[in-house]
Amino acid sequence: MHQARSLRPLLLRPTSGVIKSNSATSPTRSTGYHGLEPWYQQCNTTQAPGDNSIISVARPDTTQPHANNERRTAFETGILPLLGMDGASDGGRGTPAGSSETIFAVDQDMISLFGFYRDRVHSFQFVLDDLTEIEKLICSLLSHEVQTQQIDNHSLCLLHAIMAAGAQFSDLPTAIRLSKSSQNLQSALKYLGSFDLLWNPSKRLIQALLILGHVLQNNMNPRAAWILGGTTVRVALSVGLHQPINHCALRLSPAEAQQLRLAIVWQDALLSLAFDRPPASHEMDLEPDLPALVSLDPSSQPLDYRQAMNWLCHLSFRHLPRLPQTEPVRNYSRLFHDFDFYESSLAPHLQDLQRSTSIQELQEHYSLIVHRYFLLSTLCRPVLSSQNKGKFSEEECSTILNRFQGALKQSVRAFIKLRSISNLATRSWAFVHNGLASALLLSFIRQGSDAQDQDSQEILAELVKTLTERSDDVGQFSAAHKKALRAIQALQRSSVDEIRCQSENSSQEHRPMAVSSENMPVLPEHFGNTQEQSMASLDDWLRDFDFDAFSPLESYNFIMSDQVPQDFGL
Repeated sequence: MHQARSLRPLLLRPTSGVIKSNSATSPTRSTGYHGLEPWYQQCNTTQAPGDNSIISVARPDTTQPHANNERRTAFETGILPLLGMDGASDGGRGTPAGSSETIFAVDQDMISLFGFYRDRVHSFQFVLDDLTEIEKLICSLLSHEVQTQQIDNHSLCLLHAIMAAGAQFSDLPTAIRLSKSSQNLQSALKYLGSFDLLWNPSKRLIQALLILGHVLQNNMNPRAAWILGGTTVRVALSVGLHQPINHCALRLSPAEAQQLRLAIVWQDALLSLAFDRPPASHEMDLEPDLPALVSLDPSSQPLDYRQAMNWLCHLSFRHLPRLPQTEPVRNYSRLFHDFDFYESSLAPHLQDLQRSTSIQELQEHYSLIVHRYFLLSTLCRPVLSSQNKGKFSEEECSTILNRFQGALKQSVRAFIKLRSISNLATRSWAFVHNGLASALLLSFIRQGSDAQDQDSQEILAELVKTLTERSDDVGQFSAAHKKALRAIQALQRSSVDEIRCQSENSSQEHRPMAVSSENMPVLPEHFGNTQEQSMASLDDWLRDFDFDAFSPLESYNFIMSDQVPQDFGL
């Protein structure tokens, strides 16, 4: 059997003649690192800083580029060191010669990991608007038309980020999948460099940062992804990506700039929603980037999956507070009106399952349900807070609760269905979080009628059953998600015990039993022992936790937070 040929490890050296995978994006200059002038010299208009900022005052007058060398020298030697951005203090703004190597996988691995990214990730994480160009670059590497030392750091970082993401959604055994993803993640992070992202922001860099954010999330490290996301937003603002008229720093086409803005807002919106924090990318949430809704403009086209997700993120920005701890009494009439208009503008297969004609459309149908109803339920959560008692009339409270409970059920049902047809619901942190978070909140809600309660219990029992059947996926959950799953089971057992106690006492009023202790799904023993020794202790803690002493929202926030009882080792 012919063994696949490995790409020889090659040192990446800063050169003046590097090959850019997109020459229009990163034009070659005769000066500066990697043949590029620093970004602050390329700009001729104010970008992120205000007109009175240090950088704006000190920025060279590019209308007369050679007329004020003293001013530029003062800027480079006096101002940049204060910002930690002088070349002398960094020892090189890229990967120094001899300090790092790029080690790509064997040819077959490169092809397969890129294929997994293209076929399984790209369709649901729209970061790259030029995937064909990336594929051409990989082909050039495989055919040795291009050597790795001829490629700039940002493109190498992007390639490794793509392969890390592809590995996460591959069909490889779990241990190998995690290993390959981790190796490529580490390689990608090395190519970010210490200050290279500050000196020479590029389209490839922003794309790499976005994909790395998704990789960190799916590595069950959403906090790191959230921190990196803040950096991504700042890098984008620094080059003026929030200004749709002029993109002098990167020289992007309007379509390229729009795509990057939408990708940043998409990632920031979902993470901020999960962390219950205000989004950081408000300045890039531009409604002109979005297509018109059919409900408002009958001549427009229905929203496809990508457009629907972009609009969903825009709605989250519209209705979420811009500052923490400033939750207003939300205008729910406007929220429901906006949401209904949005849903009526969706493509047929996104509205009606029966209109789906392909596996891709089925996945899109359920994926959008998980996300959009998680958003709606999140925006309805304040009605559960004890602090908001008296702020709603009885009629308003009833309307909000009905929409809230319906959204939770829809989200959990779609999550269960998606798990059966795609590994998105098992490998994607965003889907796992939105599905389990909806299920946990549903566990806390008593719906007022026996039929509604039984319906909820049956949905939750089905969820736990599907998770126990594929326990290897559960083993990769984050600590918060494992707590959520255990809490759901604890609440189910509590419900069964309550029913049994009421039955024994011949109580006349009791809730119908949705599941019995005999047929209640239980996570496999190895989940609590060999994989997580701390789970038995967590079970004991949850068993003693008085859920009735807290509001549903308080209990939810505690379970889904990082507050883990001591010595549980999660």
